[in-house]
Amino acid sequence: MRLRKSVTFVTTAILFASMIAGPGSIGAAAAESTTADYAVSIALSDAGLSEDEVTIEDVEKGTEQGASVYEIEFWTDEKDYEYDIAVADGEIVKVSWEYFEPSADGKQISQAQAKNIAVADAGVNENKTSFRKNRNGTEKGVPVYEFEFEDDTAEYKYDIARQGGEILSYSRTIKSPACARAAAEKAAGAESQ
Repeated sequence: MRLRKSVTFVTTAILFASMIAGPGSIGAAAAESTTADYAVSIALSDAGLSEDEVTIEDVEKGTEQGASVYEIEFWTDEKDYEYDIAVADGEIVKVSWEYFEPSADGKQISQAQAKNIAVADAGVNENKTSFRKNRNGTEKGVPVYEFEFEDDTAEYKYDIARQGGEILSYSRTIKSPACARAAAEKAAGAESQ
């Protein structure tokens, strides 16, 4: 619901800006709006949510891992989400989410079990990962196991409830987005000529 208001506002702003800048600029401005809308749809799809289930907090341009991205923030009744979507190709460069009010129910799990949950959720091979943080902590008052690890492609952060093993917060950042690699290769090619 709120997304539709944001899209209407953005469309109105584009039309107003095109009247000020001149008739030739409307195509470029409309393409920019479409790209931002597409980035939002990528984030929502990845989160498994629809427009009606979220409130969009913010959509703005920024940079992450050398890539120009749309920084998208939205929330549901339970979770807060942040996405960085590459402007060039729609790649999800960074994603994180956390529960507003985490709770933990169930049987106490070990740190080794929690680590297995994190590795399985990330879909990585534990033998090809490097762990930087592996300790006990709390997430908004709930006892958790905190993990930070990386493989060749991404860095991951997890907070997993000690009671029940639920993932309470998650973050993944791609180390070298495809569009940033392509730009670096293009620049290197230009320098060698």
